[in-house]
Amino acid sequence: MRKHDLISATIWFLVGLFVFLYAIQYDLGTAELLGPGFMPFLSGILMCSFSALTFFEAYRDKSGKVKEIWGNIRFWKLIFVLLTILIYALLLEKVGFILCTFFLIALLLRFIDPQTWFKSILGGD
Repeated sequence: MRKHDLISATIWFLVGLFVFLYAIQYDLGTAELLGPGFMPFLSGILMCSFSALTFFEAYRDKSGKVKEIWGNIRFWKLIFVLLTILIYALLLEKVGFILCTFFLIALLLRFIDPQTWFKSILGGD
């Protein structure tokens, strides 16, 4: 869907810009001896380039306004996912990878794409 392409391209452009800006703080090196900042620098440029191409490709066919792009997003789901991943990261060392990951996937399957607990836990359709 074009609207989702516009949103994801915008987000990935911002991530690429963030990576690019932090990579230039490290030594990029020379053509003969690359520094530790070269790969993040290149990755940031590529992320920005590809996301800009995706954005313009999706926007070319879109006749609506920018307000319509962000109009139907359920921000509570985004906040729920971010909080869930934060809790996952905090509990990972204390509880363990397998148990934390199991509950993370089950919660995300249950609440993001509404399914019963049975289907969420067993992963069935």
